[in-house]
This record gives sequence, structure tokens and C-alpha cells, in this order.
Amino acid sequence: MNGRQGAAGAQAPGEILAGLRAGMVARVVPWMRDALAAALQDLDARAEANPPSPPLIEDRADVSLLLREVLVYETRWQQQIDVLLEGWPRMKAIGGGQLTLMAEDDLRAQLVGAPVIDALEHRFRDIVDLVDRRLYTLAARMGGESHPRNPFAPRALAETFLRAFTALDSSVRVHALVLRHFAKLASDRLAAVYQWSNGYLADAGCELSTGHEGAFLSGLPPAANAGAGTGSPDEGAAQDRLRSRLAGRRRAEPQPESVPRRIRDQEMDSLLSLLQSERGVGLDAAPGDAQPTSARLRAGLDRIGVGIGIGLGSAVRTPWQEASIEVVGRLVDTLAAHAALSDAQARALQRLALPLLRFALEDPGLFDPPLRPVLRVLSSIVRAWDGNPARGPVERAMQRIGDEAAAALMLDQTSRAGQLEALAARIDAEAEPHRRRADAVATRLWQSMQGRERLEAARADADEALAQLRTQARLPATLAGFLAQHWRQWLVQIWLRDGSGSARYRDALAIGEALVALDAESDGHAIAGRLLQLEPGLRECLAIGGLHDDAATLELSRLVAEFADPDAPKGSDPPEPLAAAAGSSASHAMEIEGIAVGDRFARTLDDGTRQALTLAWLSPLSGIALLVDAQGARQSVLDAASMQRAIEGGELRRLVAGDPVEHALGVIAAAVEAGEPGG
Repeated sequence: MNGRQGAAGAQAPGEILAGLRAGMVARVVPWMRDALAAALQDLDARAEANPPSPPLIEDRADVSLLLREVLVYETRWQQQIDVLLEGWPRMKAIGGGQLTLMAEDDLRAQLVGAPVIDALEHRFRDIVDLVDRRLYTLAARMGGESHPRNPFAPRALAETFLRAFTALDSSVRVHALVLRHFAKLASDRLAAVYQWSNGYLADAGCELSTGHEGAFLSGLPPAANAGAGTGSPDEGAAQDRLRSRLAGRRRAEPQPESVPRRIRDQEMDSLLSLLQSERGVGLDAAPGDAQPTSARLRAGLDRIGVGIGIGLGSAVRTPWQEASIEVVGRLVDTLAAHAALSDAQARALQRLALPLLRFALEDPGLFDPPLRPVLRVLSSIVRAWDGNPARGPVERAMQRIGDEAAAALMLDQTSRAGQLEALAARIDAEAEPHRRRADAVATRLWQSMQGRERLEAARADADEALAQLRTQARLPATLAGFLAQHWRQWLVQIWLRDGSGSARYRDALAIGEALVALDAESDGHAIAGRLLQLEPGLRECLAIGGLHDDAATLELSRLVAEFADPDAPKGSDPPEPLAAAAGSSASHAMEIEGIAVGDRFARTLDDGTRQALTLAWLSPLSGIALLVDAQGARQSVLDAASMQRAIEGGELRRLVAGDPVEHALGVIAAAVEAGEPGG
């Protein structure tokens, strides 16, 4: 018990309850006006968007009347709360404690409020548990013999709010609308209210009860306290290697003679809920603050603990809790360090450390492979944000997918494994079509570029082969024309179909060399015999150019006639090259070391945002690299030297190409294995 608790401990239990009632009423009753005003604004927006229907006009009139008489309904709400408090801790149920037919108001309240109440109870269960256990202490002091009902729990507040209205005030439809807006307000504001009530009860000396009348946590001896909750995984539960290693190191550290009690699992859940209710704002780094996320998590938990009566030094976290904080903090920091995130995305990622820590404490094997659903969701979020400037439609769609998934984790909408699986499946279902379309666009693009480049390389090789033949001898006009037109095109087609290293390509080159050699032959019988041997290949060559049967025979007869004429004039002008640019042959290819198709890079745009580019194609002929954006559109085409300079100069920064969480956990595991200090 701290000094404030000792000073407040002189208060009578009835006075403490009255003070709690006054503070809670002052904080929550104004929500009546806010909920009605929000409902009226909602109806006005609907009326502007569409021609108002008669039910809409009727609902708007009802809400307007309720808002004008809001003081009456605020008073009714307070009266309903006071009804709950009559005779507390022996508190009677809402609507009376006797077994009777359910009144119409009670039935309406249950039917309208059930879904909203369930959602609020689920969201604030850990924080409310902390209030409940302090109320157990207060109830025991007031002579209570059983667990009292919390008169300010989400169910009690929502039901008393609904009972402030009667069937004569408005329709069930209006009740449902107003309650939805009340739930939105409560979702944003209740955490702060419960944090105040925890602090108030702690200052009043209401210690955290174990839930058994007369037995309070702070009064237990150390041995009993250890059994009340160790904050460690259940015996026999599979523990992941990362946290086991870190927790083992902490246990091996020298312990002080006077060891404070360990923070219980339920207390840690409550602290996390209170910290998460701040939407992670407490984790945001101040300018110039380079603290790791794990340090901010510890500071936030300590701050919340002091606020609800768990003072510094009065309780310490277990080695397993500390290891969980350390791994979660390192995971978030590593993801941020290896991704290209905007400032807003980096803050949002850091805030996700809170729900991640909750999942880590619930699942002792979370960080062992294969990835659990929550880590798959985290990977999808980082992939959606990484290098995303939200300029194009695909980038904006991926930004939205990542934002919605992060909001679902922050709002604790995915507490069950099935919900996480469904969220992961929904993200994949929304993102996969965008990725498939981008892949298809990029594939068409690089295939077109590759086709043009291969054609140029084939033409360049054919030009080079012809140039080599022309250096061997001065050729007569018909032979020179045949080689320049038909033979070169034949080489190009075989290059494209079979490659320059194929047997067919070598045979085609040999035919060209044989024709040049025949031109130097003077023996007519030898020429005729050799031409008969070459005829099948020559006819195939002519067929490539569209000459068949008689047309091919006519072209061959011209060659034969020229070979038979020893006085045929020789020498001709060099033909026009087939290749558009000199030096496009595959022999000029240059490799880029250390990169492969699928690698991702970030570049900085003019406005300072960073954009992720994917290496969609790396030419095996020239080493040219094609970089595309999230839509598959071409953003940059670099030769090998320029690509290398851009990487080395930092213009292109490498990003993680595979799963970001798997990569981050690998980095953390290597650091832990190497014995790097942490936590």
C-alpha cells in the first residue's frame, strides 16, 4: 500500500462507493446528449444522400424530441444507475429481482442491446476484471458474502442507458440507432473511465482481490502469491525457442534478497488493455527519441501500473513476460528497419506491438514456425505498406487493406484463432487479385522487351556471321544476295527457335561457309555433287523466306548458273545490317552480381515518399534490368552498370523480397544466438 492509499484508507466503504458513483456518473451521463446528437447527425446525412422515406422522417422527429428533452433522459439514466446501487453489494438485477413476466421495456432493452453489450464486454473484459477485483475488496469490507455485480460494467451501463427510454418515447428502430452511437462513444471513452475508477479505488485502499472473499493479492505471503499467477506458460505447453532463450538468461541473472511479487497474468492483461485503449499513442516516439519499442512497452506498462495502484517496485514482470516484451519489440523494430514505411505507417506498426504482445502472452509457441495467423496478418500488413506511396489505384487499395487489417488488430476484433484465420483469408482474397493483375502486366511487359531484344541479338549474330564470310573472299552478286537475304533470315529464325548454340544453327553456318568455298571451286563435277548435298538445307533456307517448289528451284538455278560461269563478276556493296543498333549481340552481355528476378528495391520520389520497385526481368543477353511498380507498370530500365551504381549509391535500397515476418524473426534469432544483449 502506497502513501496515497494509506491516506485514503480512512474513508468508510460507503463513502468510497458514493465517490465512485459520483465520478462515474459525471463522466458517463453526458454521453446521452452526445449519442443523441450523433444519431440526429446520422439521420440528417441519410436524408441528404437520398429522398427521405416516411420511417426516416419519423425517426428524425423522435430523435429531435429526445435531444430537446435530454436533461430528462440524463436524469432517468442516473436513476437507473442508482437503482442498481441500492443495497450494493447485495445488488438486485436490472428490472427487479423477482421472477415475473418480462416487462416490455426490459424485453426491448435485451433484444436491442444484446449484440452491442456483448461487443463492449468482450472489448473491455480485462480492464473491467481489474475493477471487479477491487470491488471485491470493497464488497468484503461492506459485509458482502458473494461476488457483487459491477454496477458500472459495460452491460450495466448499456442496459441502464436503454432503460432511460420507454416504449412511448420512441420506436425500437430509434433505440437501436441511438444505442449504436452510444456504443461507438463507449468504445472510445470507456477505457479512460475504467482507468480512472481503477486509480480511484486503488487510492481508496481497495487492493486487488484474488476473487475469494477476504483474500487479497497484496496480503498474500510470497509463496501463496507465486501460486496466484506466475505469468509463465502452462507446464507442458510448447514454448518457442526465442523467448525460452531470453527468459532463461533472465532467470540466470542474480536475484536481490528481497524479491517483489510477480505480476499475474490477469494483471498483465489488464495493463495491456488499458495501454491499448490509448490506441498506442503512448508508444509514439518523440522527435529525436531512438528508444527501442521494447523500452517504450515497458515504460508504458509501468506508467499504467502506477496509475491503477501497481507501484514501481511493488511488483515485477516475470522472465517470460520480459522475454515476450523483448521479442515483440525487436520484431516491430526489425520490420520497420527493413521496410520503406512512411512516418504514419511506422507509428501504426509500432502501435501494433500492443495486440502482438497480448497474442504472444496467450500463445507460448507464437514465434516458432510455421507462422501463426496473427503473424501472417502482420506480414500482410507490412507487405501492403512497404514502399507504398499510395499514388496509383493499386497502391491506394493495398494501403486500405493494410490500414483496415491493422485497425482490426488494434480494436481487438480478432481475439480468437478463427477470427484471425478469417482476417488473413480476407486480406489474401482482397490483395491477391491486385497482385495477379500486376504480375500479368509485368509479364507481358518483360516478354515484349525480351522478344525485341532476342530478335535484335539474333539479327546481330546473323550480321556478324555474314560479315565474317565476306572477309574470306570477294563474292559474286547472286551468291552475295542469297547470303544477305535468305541465309541471314534463316540464321535469325533458327537462333530464335533453337538458340545460337544448337546443332541446327551450326549446320546453317556450315552451309554458308560451304557456298563461299564452292565459289572458289573450278571443277564442275565437284560443284554439282556438292550442290546436290547442300540442296535439302538450301531448300529449307528458302522456305523460311516463303519460297517453295518452283520458286525455290528457280532461285537455286540462279546459284548453279553463277557457279558454272567462271567469268561471273565478283564484288558487291555490303548489305544493310538487320540489327537496328550495333553491339546488340549477346556477346556484349554484362551480369549484375547479387541480384535476381523478384528482388525488391525502394526509391525516393520527388515528394520524399518511397516507392517499392520489383525486379521483373533481368536480361540474360544484355544484363538490362526492368523495374516495375505495384501495378506492374514500367518505372525504370537500367543497364548493368547503372543498376550497380544505383544500388551502391543508395538510390535503390534493398527491401525484403520474401515474407517480412519470417525474415525479421530470422534476424532476431541470429542476434539472440550471437548473445546480443536485449531487455
